[in-house]
Amino acid sequence: MKHPIRTSPSIALVTCEIATDFGNWAVRDIPQLKSCVVRFKRAVIFWVGLHSSFIAHALPSFSAQTEQPCKACHLNIGELTPTGRQFKLKGYTQGNRVMPFSLTATASVTKVKNTSSSADASVTMPKNGKLIPEEANLYVAGKLSDNIGGNLKWTTSFANTNPLYSSSGVQTGSRVGHDLFLDASDVRFAQQDEVAAQSVIWGITLNNAPASQDLWNTTPVHTFPYRSSSLLNAWGTGQFGPTTMMDGGLTSQTTGVGAYAMLNDAIYIELSNYFKTSPGSSALQLSGPVNTINSSSNPYWRLAWNRINGNHSYMLGTFGMVTHLARDALVAGSASGKYTDIGIDAQYQHITDTHSVSAQASYIREQMDWGTRSVGRSHDTASGSLSTLKTKVTYDYARTYGSSIFYFKTTGSTDNLYWAYNQDPAVVTGACNQTNSMLAYCSASGTPKTSGLGFELYYAPVPQVHIALQQTYYRAFLGGSTFIDNSSGSPRSANNNNLTYLYATYAH
Repeated sequence: MKHPIRTSPSIALVTCEIATDFGNWAVRDIPQLKSCVVRFKRAVIFWVGLHSSFIAHALPSFSAQTEQPCKACHLNIGELTPTGRQFKLKGYTQGNRVMPFSLTATASVTKVKNTSSSADASVTMPKNGKLIPEEANLYVAGKLSDNIGGNLKWTTSFANTNPLYSSSGVQTGSRVGHDLFLDASDVRFAQQDEVAAQSVIWGITLNNAPASQDLWNTTPVHTFPYRSSSLLNAWGTGQFGPTTMMDGGLTSQTTGVGAYAMLNDAIYIELSNYFKTSPGSSALQLSGPVNTINSSSNPYWRLAWNRINGNHSYMLGTFGMVTHLARDALVAGSASGKYTDIGIDAQYQHITDTHSVSAQASYIREQMDWGTRSVGRSHDTASGSLSTLKTKVTYDYARTYGSSIFYFKTTGSTDNLYWAYNQDPAVVTGACNQTNSMLAYCSASGTPKTSGLGFELYYAPVPQVHIALQQTYYRAFLGGSTFIDNSSGSPRSANNNNLTYLYATYAH
């Protein structure tokens, strides 16, 4: 399973001190709200003005290469249209060769509803409710030749990149990965042929994140939410709770090579294999603690049925991966393990120039086999299971305004040694011990059960600027309606983790 510390990278902007309850919003301080609104307007005016001043150079490289507006390939900031999927399928090679560089810059405010259970919230949840510059990205992306193209992404994160210490000098947190690392990237060779009078687009992919090469927005890496707060990494938690190994646990930590084919734009199949990565350059460093692969056989597969009918597109598919790890880098005393993930997914889109609707659903079941060495050390038994469900529906108006609602649920086998809070300082194994645990929260019941729902509202005044408000409400977290704050041993309600995230990005 993937440790809850892992979350997706994020982007963001400004917010006010907003306290949120389910279905109830309350502004704490009206003068502060007015000040926030003024700063927000100034930021938007600045970005729109910047776009107007540099319109000839402001388009990202893919848009300049294809000579098409961003909306041709994207429904919103993270979701591909059928045209966008074709562009990716054909190896990012459609159009002309142009300067391949693009930049994005982001800032954000992330706010957890209640931090009173923490021993010291300024240490365990630093920058909660504060405006921060969150991250910047450099893309080298586009057409290299008629058959070769790529999308390389370097990320530098400004969100809590320094060690955190308690007032007594004991370190209680750690930096979020490296200051600069190679994020989820993909290089392809692609070609279109006719085989037995059938159209076949086939290719080879080289990437560093399982499923990042997929065409749809239902598999890991490019699934919803397309942005989530990087501060969640620093706080040792995850927006959707525990997730499977292939759902981010290996992102930017492996090297994968695979072959894929699309038959008559209807049947898509891919077979890939992933290997251990040992980067020698700082610019190729990994994004965080390494889940070390100890085998050269870590296969990934993908099979999908695709149909496009006018403005409607449909997909139904399955995917999966088998991963062999040397040990869980986040759990002391853990043994090597085999993680088998099998998923099913579906997507629907109705896309027009004005009113568009999309829906996605994904279910992954993971079987973990740790071996007998882990029994009594870091796990209750030699094997276990974890299942995740994510669904999302989006309405978009003219690629300018949009809203999404989402639901998520994680269930899994009981494993007290891994998930449950243990206050005995003599215990140094398991994920929730008091000596070297990297978990911010622990289960009160020994299970990973987490569920909730939420919404996102977004606004794109110009194609280069994306502003969004994301709200997450928890019905259960790490076992039920109550769990344990690992910093203090105090109980904490699931809805105390309700999360407000206001973000924006500027792309150049």
